[in-house]
Amino acid sequence: MDVNDLAKRYREAWLVARRVPSGMNLGHASYWPEFNPNRWEVYHSEDARIKPAPPSADAVDRMVECMRWLRWLSEEERELVWLRAGGLSWRDIAKKSGLSRMTASRYWRKAMMHVILRQNQ
Repeated sequence: MDVNDLAKRYREAWLVARRVPSGMNLGHASYWPEFNPNRWEVYHSEDARIKPAPPSADAVDRMVECMRWLRWLSEEERELVWLRAGGLSWRDIAKKSGLSRMTASRYWRKAMMHVILRQNQ
């Protein structure tokens, strides 16, 4: 496994983590009657958002495996890996982390190499 393969795995893990249901029930109650819109009202609704399908069990297993690999890194390295997996540019990562773009990229590559070396042991 090389750095690009590992980066793709973390990107997939980030995407899966966004699709996993949180399981939180806020317990809000509504005293309004239930409203079942007809199909034309649903079709023409502007605020309709399609919920992403829940991830497969294999995708969740791969995500958990990637999360376990994060234990081997320091907190700063974890943040860099996760920000990059989220699709942020090096410029945005540099702003969030307070590092220069090149330094953030170097630290990220070092963290990825650390994970790869640890996997190969």
